[in-house]
Amino acid sequence: MSSLAIPQVTCLSGHPRGTGETSRLTAVLDRSGIRLRQRIRRFLAVAWPALRGLDVRTPGHFMALTHLRLVAGGGSLLDLHLDHGVCRLYVDGVPAGELRARLASWVADEAEPPEPLPARPPPPPRAADGPLDVVRASLDLWRAAGLGREAVRDRGTLAYRLSLAEDHRRCGRFTEAIALLEPLAAGAAQAFGAVDEDTLKVRNALGQAYFEAGLVDDGLDVLREVVPAAEQLHGSDGELTLVVRNNLAVGYQYAGQYAQAIELHTENIRHSERSLGRDSLGTIGRRNNLAATLALAGYRKRAIDLYWTVLDSVQEIAGDHTLAVNARQNLAILHNPSWKP
Repeated sequence: MSSLAIPQVTCLSGHPRGTGETSRLTAVLDRSGIRLRQRIRRFLAVAWPALRGLDVRTPGHFMALTHLRLVAGGGSLLDLHLDHGVCRLYVDGVPAGELRARLASWVADEAEPPEPLPARPPPPPRAADGPLDVVRASLDLWRAAGLGREAVRDRGTLAYRLSLAEDHRRCGRFTEAIALLEPLAAGAAQAFGAVDEDTLKVRNALGQAYFEAGLVDDGLDVLREVVPAAEQLHGSDGELTLVVRNNLAVGYQYAGQYAQAIELHTENIRHSERSLGRDSLGTIGRRNNLAATLALAGYRKRAIDLYWTVLDSVQEIAGDHTLAVNARQNLAILHNPSWKP
């Protein structure tokens, strides 16, 4: 088991015991976590599971004013996000890009050979809480199937049934959702046409319900048809097209077919950059989706690099946006050499 030692570290703030600025530390990363030590004693130890986020960046202008002596060394900030707050470290003489590269190379070498997350198994049958719950579930299914068989008279009717089906899906009642969505998709196509926005939204919801019910092949079949229809209606970079293409990528991910998922996420990023701009939150979110898929596929270093891109982009425009918090959390997870998809 190897470790990575980073000398010339100064703790600026955030020690759990309220210790003031402390210099001449060495940060040591190993499979247990991150330890900060002085010459003869331990200063701080953070186990990987206790690390809530990780950030490495160049000190800003305010930091340059308040810590001119330190920042003159051309180093970087290393933030460890913990339950009690952020422990902020300064690494002297190592620029942020170089420190990120050192951390990524170390964990890539230290971690076990990558193995992708297997295909997602079907969910277990919904547990019934006694005979009354069985009767209630049967009635819900009967009502959903009966409502689904009724004609789709107008778009208001379609919207109501779609909303009801989505409520079933979000509550884990996938059989009821599918019982509503299958006839609703057929009725919408008959009433409004196969290449109609509302029809495509229903079919997109049906594909997602199939995925979550464990019927992955059925979901893939549906969304493989919806993507070209959405492209025909809205173009390759239309918002509905981007959403459905993303959901198809998620379906391939459920199936363990990561090459197809990565290809679709990459395509989505390209179209999103064209329609929304490279640095829009929508585009950044789609890079985040690709990073997550890369991690689950076993491409740890590529995922780390992309999460740094996500974090840098979102911090420039939205500070502590959910995407930034998510990126820091995942960077902490991915730098743990014991983590597996």
